[in-house]
Amino acid sequence: MTDLFTSIEGSTLAAWVRESPSIWAYATILTLHTVGLAIVVGANVVVDLRLLGWATAIPLTALRAVFPIMWAGFAINFATGVLLFMADATTKSVQTVFYVKLTCITLALIVARTISIRLRQQDDRLRAFAIASLFLWAGAIVAGRLMAYL
Repeated sequence: MTDLFTSIEGSTLAAWVRESPSIWAYATILTLHTVGLAIVVGANVVVDLRLLGWATAIPLTALRAVFPIMWAGFAINFATGVLLFMADATTKSVQTVFYVKLTCITLALIVARTISIRLRQQDDRLRAFAIASLFLWAGAIVAGRLMAYL
């Protein structure tokens, strides 16, 4: 497996992301990753807080419009995350915190999908899913930041 990550990190694209003096390389990719994070987590927080009783004037059915925005933010994060991983694959692939981050994101996306489906059914368990979502996204953010220091 180490050979695979060494190969990924040694690719031309990974070297460009990591070593290019161009503003379009690492700096822009990292900025886009942050913007994608703000979109995906921000959209989730809007939905979660509404489900927890905030802004009750907003009908639950109106929240459905937020999910395409959330998925667009996730698409940005996925693409930029892959590029950032490629640039430092041998280091990131051995960090436990990296796998904690991926696990939190995966579970948070499953929760978000569950919420989007259950919004149509007015499920009473949506509050529990909203709480789980907030904790999972917070965990993903903390784990992501810790990757730079561990």
